[in-house]
Amino acid sequence: MRIPANRMPTAAAYRPDSRDAGIRRYFGLVQFALIVGVPASRLCSWRHGTHIWVPSPDIQVGDHPGWSMACIDAWVPGGDPFLRPPVVQFADTAAIRARYHGMPASTLWACIGDGTIPRPVVWVDNRPGWLL
Repeated sequence: MRIPANRMPTAAAYRPDSRDAGIRRYFGLVQFALIVGVPASRLCSWRHGTHIWVPSPDIQVGDHPGWSMACIDAWVPGGDPFLRPPVVQFADTAAIRARYHGMPASTLWACIGDGTIPRPVVWVDNRPGWLL
């Protein structure tokens, strides 16, 4: 099912809400592409090719890279590369569930709610990340 063009989300829909103070939110490749106005497939090919430089992600939650809004705002297609910090690795939900002996996802979130397991410290799109 296709979404009509007038119902497609805009880049503004993916910008952090000012009420989210203190939450470290990062954007995946698709949201990065939407914000800069480039098709995701093109941004992906640029990232894995040599034609146009795409910055390395700020963080990685499991296998999912995430870029900060500051990095996305600073990048322009065809612009000069700029210095990037090393990618910081975070555990994803699967790794945390394995660390706590394979508990089901519903139990994991209940344990996070009662404080038995720490809350995630970062998010890439809708993926939580914990310190390793």
